Amino acid sequence: MAKSTDIPFRYATAWLDAAQESGVLAEVRRDIEGLQKLMDSSEELGLFLQDRSLTVSVKQGIIGDIFQEKVQQITLNFVLLTVAKKRERFLSEILVACVSLLDELDGIVNADVISTVKMAVEQTDALQTKLEAYTGKTIRMHSSVDPGLIGGFIAKVGDTVFDSSLHVHMQSIRQALVGR
Repeated sequence: MAKSTDIPFRYATAWLDAAQESGVLAEVRRDIEGLQKLMDSSEELGLFLQDRSLTVSVKQGIIGDIFQEKVQQITLNFVLLTVAKKRERFLSEILVACVSLLDELDGIVNADVISTVKMAVEQTDALQTKLEAYTGKTIRMHSSVDPGLIGGFIAKVGDTVFDSSLHVHMQSIRQALVGR
């Protein structure tokens, strides 16, 4: 999660606060999702935002032409402000910070689960239910496979790691046998 001292976090907080005060938070959420998809799919947009040879007014004009009437006015104003403040290079990070803040607002926590083999749907559902009961929040699970894990799984939820891998179980048995 971003820190409150990070530029992207401060800009994201200001944008979302303004959207909430204006009563358009749901619409801005859709804008954020759309902008993230656009940033992820358009290398040209990223290069355009990074280009220091273009003046602020040129960038703002192009951005205005591209996004006018396609996003909320508050979103357009925000993107134009980032250009005016020469912070447009942080736009991707600001969008990530926005998603984190919106998830926090919605009570959603991301969980990264690494397992030896692909988990069955029933296993994934059961793990998600247990993690939700533990955190008291909705869990958005991201699963991956690591054959080098030997057995079991590792689940990371925020700063908490649940390590149920065979390696950890073998270590605890070893410690019990050795007496340490």
